[in-house]
Amino acid sequence: MDLRQMEYAVAIADELNFTRAAARCRIGQSGLSHQVTQLEREVGARLFERTSRNVQLTQAGQTYVACARRVLRAVQEMQAEIASLDGPVRGRLRIGSVTLTAGDIDQLGLLREYQEVYPAVEVTLFDADGVEAAAQLLTGELEVAVVALHEHQLPQGIAYHLLRLVPLVAVVGRQHRLRGAGVTDLAKLADERFLECGPDTGLRAQVDAAFDRARARRRGVCALRSAGDLASLAFGGIGVTVVPRPVAEAIVPAEHADCVLRLDDPQALQPLALAHRDPAPTSPAAQAFLRLALARLPGEGTPGLEDVPTSNATG
Repeated sequence: MDLRQMEYAVAIADELNFTRAAARCRIGQSGLSHQVTQLEREVGARLFERTSRNVQLTQAGQTYVACARRVLRAVQEMQAEIASLDGPVRGRLRIGSVTLTAGDIDQLGLLREYQEVYPAVEVTLFDADGVEAAAQLLTGELEVAVVALHEHQLPQGIAYHLLRLVPLVAVVGRQHRLRGAGVTDLAKLADERFLECGPDTGLRAQVDAAFDRARARRRGVCALRSAGDLASLAFGGIGVTVVPRPVAEAIVPAEHADCVLRLDDPQALQPLALAHRDPAPTSPAAQAFLRLALARLPGEGTPGLEDVPTSNATG
């Protein structure tokens, strides 16, 4: 088997369609089918179950594709490291991120500065800030992430650098009975139509923990990814929600600030932290980003990264 066959298998796994996978790989569909047949013969197992409607991975296929992804990422990192020895930092950088305007952390400024200093690096952003981001860091699908999780909520093998703790607040509508209360406990929201994020987000993890501390249950009526959308819907009277205070302040007009309520729970905080695999990623692009981020973003510093060698930025 060769790297090209691995790329074909990964494309089929991503697309679950031979026609789209062939187009993505710039190969004819018959040629792709021939390559898959040859690959299955070489590994001694059927990798894909193909019907007239769709394609599914077999158990052997899932194992092969997971291994192929790791091999392809390792090859990309090797190529980037070699290319950076005598020239500018190159390669790809995949970042998982909480809302870019979260808190007072200037993620946009950081990204802009990084791209100005390292223009040869291809930066890709992913909407992932919770348990999904942690899993992708471990598999190498992401090099770094700004997560909305506490350190104890992350699996082993993840390095954690706390940047900020942001208070959570409740948002209610202009006609809501709790408007103007100033502060509330979560038990008072238990019977409300509760607007919340999906289960794989950092915010959902913190809201779940807050309700657990209050020993209260809630009636969730949606699963959105955007905290800003939750605040907008709650302020519009669709339900109630709990979001980070900067999000609520950005959505709710100042003249209706009494629709934002503090929570009677000092532990109701959303952390914002920089996370990456431990040990740190070895690619020059990831190392350069970590150095810049930990120097530029607020926080307590980062033990262990001082010894990361500095790669050339522009040659």
